[in-house]
Amino acid sequence: MQGCETPRKSMYDSIVQTATLATGLLAEMVPMMIIGVFLAEVLVALNIAGKIAALSRPLTSFACLREECGTSFLMAFVSPPAANAMLLDYHTKEIITRKELIIAATMNSFPTVVMHWRYLLPVYVPLLGIPGLIYFGLLMLSGLVKTLVIMVIGRMTLTPMPHASTVVLEEKPTVTLREALKTACTSSKKILIRLLRITVPTIVIVAFLINAGTFDRLAEMMQGAGGFFPIPPEGFAIVAAQFGSFVAGASVASALLAAGDMTWQQIVLTLLVGNVLTSVTRSIRWLGSSYVAIFGVRTGTEIMFVSTALRNSIMIVLVVVLAYGLGWG
Repeated sequence: MQGCETPRKSMYDSIVQTATLATGLLAEMVPMMIIGVFLAEVLVALNIAGKIAALSRPLTSFACLREECGTSFLMAFVSPPAANAMLLDYHTKEIITRKELIIAATMNSFPTVVMHWRYLLPVYVPLLGIPGLIYFGLLMLSGLVKTLVIMVIGRMTLTPMPHASTVVLEEKPTVTLREALKTACTSSKKILIRLLRITVPTIVIVAFLINAGTFDRLAEMMQGAGGFFPIPPEGFAIVAAQFGSFVAGASVASALLAAGDMTWQQIVLTLLVGNVLTSVTRSIRWLGSSYVAIFGVRTGTEIMFVSTALRNSIMIVLVVVLAYGLGWG
């Protein structure tokens, strides 16, 4: 009997852990999705989406995106899930095309990188000092370059057109805030139901894969790829620690720097390499679940692939330039 009870208990524990993790992920994501969709509907109802988007008009105009994408870009500085939910809302209403959706969602990742200063700087600067600040600056640089590249892609692949949707909105009669809120509540229900039908099972599957150790095994495979990069043998300890958390990676790097085992240039270079390697599992584990949960499997996976591939390509070029061009390696 004990032999039967042990597998049952293990299965029960696994189900509980999966349910707990899924609940936590949903608690973080769903409220922001609801806010994003509802805010998008309010802005449309009040006919002011174009006015807000004017702040980012130089970016959207260059990328041949509609002004509504600029509203989402600004929202990404506050909440990326809410910003992406706004894009999906615009796409559902056929305000933006699928190609515009993918390009705009990829652009939205830059505000997310910028806002990481709240988590990264309080760790890297105290532990590493100036090298930590340089590393953070290089992360910002790669994010900026990625945004510029996707804007150029948008300019080359999208057809410039007048912002017809904004014109239509301006022809509507003025509505009060109460009327706009009422309209937004009604119009938000349909898209939120569709979102939740995709989000809930997706997050449950991701939580199951996390508890099953799928991403841990993938991380072990990715660590072996570190040998292809120009980092000293001591740097592999930093890369291994980064798969645990960025705090662990910074702590190991700080110890090696203090002991004089690695120069500050080697530390920065190794942190960049570790960031590239960990980004694969990080994207699949977190960004993948977020994109797929909001945009669906096909579009979400495509956005994740484009964003990760662009970022890693830029980071690898940066590593090569620093290692061989400046002799950091």
